[in-house]
Amino acid sequence: MKRKITFIILMIFVLIFIGCAKKATEEIIYPEGEMVIIEEEITEELEIIEEPIEESELIIEEPIEMLSKGEYKVQLFATYDEMKANKVANDLKSNFSEEVYVEYIAPYYKVRVGHFETKSQAENVRNLAREKGYADAFIVLP
Repeated sequence: MKRKITFIILMIFVLIFIGCAKKATEEIIYPEGEMVIIEEEITEELEIIEEPIEESELIIEEPIEMLSKGEYKVQLFATYDEMKANKVANDLKSNFSEEVYVEYIAPYYKVRVGHFETKSQAENVRNLAREKGYADAFIVLP
């Protein structure tokens, strides 16, 4: 008895599995009004083709220092609040001889210092900012 029940359950699962398989359906209507439905099982196989890359196709990236000449900045503060960013920038103007400004890069208002040509100049200002209490100051390369 158990074998019969097991066999019936197995057959039900097989029928469900076969019924769930993807099939393409194509209807062909002939001029006489006959309609023929053709069903076939879809099997997709992907062919992976690997082609060697020519040396001339390779993109060689230059170091970041070479790409961003004159564009080192030091970021001291970021906030969603424009008024707070402007207040911090005004307070910082007395502490730095370099330009202190607010840049909006959605969704933040960022307080930044300077436009430095070298990374070492930016590092000096970053270290000065850290000494003045802005421990999270960091160098930005746009």
